[in-house]
Order: sequence, then C-alpha cells, then structure tokens
Amino acid sequence: MEQVLATVLKFSMFRQGDKVLVGVSGGADSVALFHILFRLREKFNLELFICHLNHMFRGEEARADAGWVASLARKFDIPSIIEDIDVPAYMIRHNLPAQVAARQVRYRFYRRVAAEKGCSRVALGHHADDQAETILINLLRGAGTPGLKGIPPVRENFFVRPLIEARRKQIEAYCLLQELSYRQDSSNLKPVYTRNRVRMELIPLLEKEYNPAVVASLNRLAGIMREENDFMEAAAENALERIAGRMGPGEVRLSLKSLTDISPALLRRILRMIFRRMAGESRAPDYEQVEKALELLKGTLPGKLEWPSGILLIKRYGQLEIIKGGAGEKLPCYRYPLNIPGETRIPETGICIESEIMDISVAPDPMTLHSGEALLDYAKLTGPVEVRRRRDGDLFWPLGFKGTIKLKKFFIDRKIPREKRDFIPLVTSGEEIAWVAGRPGEKWKITRETKKCLYLKIVSK
Repeated sequence: MEQVLATVLKFSMFRQGDKVLVGVSGGADSVALFHILFRLREKFNLELFICHLNHMFRGEEARADAGWVASLARKFDIPSIIEDIDVPAYMIRHNLPAQVAARQVRYRFYRRVAAEKGCSRVALGHHADDQAETILINLLRGAGTPGLKGIPPVRENFFVRPLIEARRKQIEAYCLLQELSYRQDSSNLKPVYTRNRVRMELIPLLEKEYNPAVVASLNRLAGIMREENDFMEAAAENALERIAGRMGPGEVRLSLKSLTDISPALLRRILRMIFRRMAGESRAPDYEQVEKALELLKGTLPGKLEWPSGILLIKRYGQLEIIKGGAGEKLPCYRYPLNIPGETRIPETGICIESEIMDISVAPDPMTLHSGEALLDYAKLTGPVEVRRRRDGDLFWPLGFKGTIKLKKFFIDRKIPREKRDFIPLVTSGEEIAWVAGRPGEKWKITRETKKCLYLKIVSK
C-alpha cells in the first residue's frame, strides 16, 4: 500500500474530494486497486464508485464475474454500475480485432459512466508487468517513441493507474495478506493472443536467459521514452500551431510551403496528432499509411489519400487538406451529459466542449465571440443539458430567426458541406437544440434580464 501511495503522490493522481470511478474486472489487480483506494479514501476524501463491463465474450463465466463484482460492491457499501455490451457484434460491425473492439467499447463505457456520476478520475488496475508486456508488443511491431512509452500513469488528467509501479506478484501477495478473493479470467491463460504469449512465454525466457530484471528494465525504458515523447509532442504542437492555415472540428489545412522545412520525424508526429484530434479513440494510421502521406507531400502532383475513421487527405491548390468524414465512413451517434462547469470530451470527434457559469457582469461581449464559442442564458436551460450528434428531422430556432426551421436547411443555407455536418456538436436543453456550434438558439439568447450565463467553447483535445 505504501508503494501505491508513493505512486499516487508522485504523479498527482488525486485531488482532495475527487469522485473516482474504479474499473473492477474481478481479477487480482483490480480487486487490489479497489481495496487500496478504499483504505486511502479518507486521506484524499475520495468518493468511490465501482464499474464493471461484461464484454459478452465468455458467456456464463463473464456473467458470474459481473455477479461477483456486484457482491464485492455490496460488501463494502460502494455504489456499482454493471452493464452488458455486445462487443462481438460491435467487433463485426466495425471490422475490428477483438481486443481493439473491447478496448474502444470499454473506454467509452468508462467515459459515459464517469460523466453520469460526475467522476473526475477513472482508476484502472494496470501494473508494471502489464507495462513490460506492452513495451515488448510495441517493440515487436516496430513502434517509435509513442509506442515505447507504454501505458501512461496518468492520461488526459482523467485515467489514473495507481498500480503502474507494482509487480503482479506484489499485487497477488497483497490480496493474500488482506484475504481478498478474486476471479480468474480463463481467456488470460490461452496462448492465442499476442499479449498472453508475451506474458507466458517471452518474458519468462528473457528473465531466464538474458536479464532477470527485464520487467524493471522495460519499465525504466517506458519512463525515459515518456519524457522524450512529451518533448517531441510539445515540439509538434508548436509547429502545428505555426503552420496551420485553418484548424476546426473535422478540418485542418496546412500550407505546403510551410511544410518544406519540417523534418520527416516532426511531420510524422504532426500528422498523427491531427489524426488523434479528429478520430478520438479510433484506430491510428499505421506506419505505411503515414509514409504514403509523406510521399503524397513530396510529389509534385495533386492527390488524395484515405486514412482510417473516414479521414481524407487532399493535396491541392498549395495546401494539404485533412477532412474528417471525407472518406465515406459515417460518424457513430453519440450523446453525453454536458458537464457544467467543466469539460465534456467527445471521443467520436476528437473535440471537447468547455463550459463555465458566469455572472453577466463579467461575461464577454457576445459580439466578440468566435464561431466555436457561445453565451446562453443559464436560467433558461431546462431538463438535461446534453451534447449530441445531429439526427434526421432535427428542428432548430436560430438566434435572430422568427421561428424553427429544419436543421438540415440551416446547414444548407450556411453552405456547410454535407460531409462536415455530423461533426458539428449540438448542445440541447431537454429535447430542444440550444446551440449549434456557431449559432445559439433564440430562446437562450442574452437579454437585459439575464443574470447568469453559460459560456461554451469548443477545443480540440
């Protein structure tokens, strides 16, 4: 427990009063994580929630795991959220490998439940052995520093991994000492997945024949790569801000002339950075796809290239245009509670909506706001305030109009291309649209009677 506390303090994982969603699969690592956080809750004044997702891969065994986690939550009198999601169907629908599909669904589940419960942190049970396995897997597939940095202790200041410096054997010893029972996932014992083979075959071989401390060495490598990757990411961020002619939700334009002095190493990062912002949790372009993009830039002729997740790269008129939704893939429907105040991430589009309640006396002049900002009369917001994608038949009463019109007509009149419309977030009050990014609704406009307003801003994350 002392080692975990040291890790928590080292990486500033919790603030006083945090609401923490703990992902509990039922295995030794997640059970130990929950138990340690339960013991630490008074030190940090934490409010804990347990969540568990049945991926529906393992039939009765998985249902038994869910029941076991529910009983654990009852034993410690902790609220629990347990759901079944048909990941095999999702995997087939999106043509994804099983583990990739499971991860996408699981992390969306974490984000949604955390938003519903008002949790500012999601605690996960990854440990040092998981880190070593990840480094080896990424090394074998030829990853660069982004892959060799492994699993981050803290990601997005939201996902935290308090056990990341603890060994699996230490975690199992803790469970034994504390008399904690746990579940065994039979799929972890089958040498059919790459991770299982690395854990069961490769690491024991390396420990026996090459380096008894290989797990510690790989974790040290991850720490070094994490610092170097952070440095390179900051350089790429600065370069992108310098060269981008236009950046918005679902669209980035880069001047070809500005790219000539950028090294291939930095340009690869810039392209991947743009992709992450647009695609959120979706699959990243692989090495060959990034290299094809570099070849497109080197050539003298215009051209285009399709990337995963419906992202299209077009080279024309002295620019590289990167457009989300340009390659024919449909954006999934999404709907999230709007965190007021706070941040609401939309992983499907790679953007985030920041919200803040302001007194009208200190609010900015609505006439000075950019298209990604808005002020709404806070008192007029009723029902659940949410952010979602557009739907067929949506109606909208834009600011300054005499009444409602079809949202589709609003987009057509504003000459918004069809491929971009799904990527414009809608903020709703009850069932009514209060804000279409770029235009508030008439019912929520600022008037002389307005005392408090809700400030909204779209940012790329």
